[in-house]
Amino acid sequence: MAKTIAGVVAKPVDAQRLIDELVRDCLCDRADISLMVRDSAGWWTREQSETAAGLKHAVDTSAAGARSLVSGIFEGVEAVSRVLPGGGILRVFGSLGVALANVGLATAAEVAKALVAVGIPQPEARYYGEAFERGSVLVTVQAKTDKIAQCARALMMQHGALAPGERVAS
Repeated sequence: MAKTIAGVVAKPVDAQRLIDELVRDCLCDRADISLMVRDSAGWWTREQSETAAGLKHAVDTSAAGARSLVSGIFEGVEAVSRVLPGGGILRVFGSLGVALANVGLATAAEVAKALVAVGIPQPEARYYGEAFERGSVLVTVQAKTDKIAQCARALMMQHGALAPGERVAS
């Protein structure tokens, strides 16, 4: 049975590193990794957000020389952009992220409720929802095995991506 592991990182380049390691070290399938970010910092322009192809050129404008998060990590994976009430744009990549975006998430409470629905304990889900609302990048993994789940949790712990209550060794 698949288990959802969630974490948050500060910047898209941090998410890129984490996802690269999830694929390399934990043997996660890219299709089982999702990413959500609330774009209020202008990482993408309006013209670029019109199509998924435009998104593939967008993220690392502030990280010169770095490979694009979207083209390097999410080639061929579902991508959605939605305008958020109160300003900003929701960017999501991956099947779980798209499913969460399609239910109209806009607030920390809505994100937390959706994460609880996929198996994240409520205190951690609330932490992730609040971090997402503040602009952090939410990364989720649908781990197909316990071994993948343990590896993903350990990597997220190394990256400081887990909620404080989850950071103790499990």
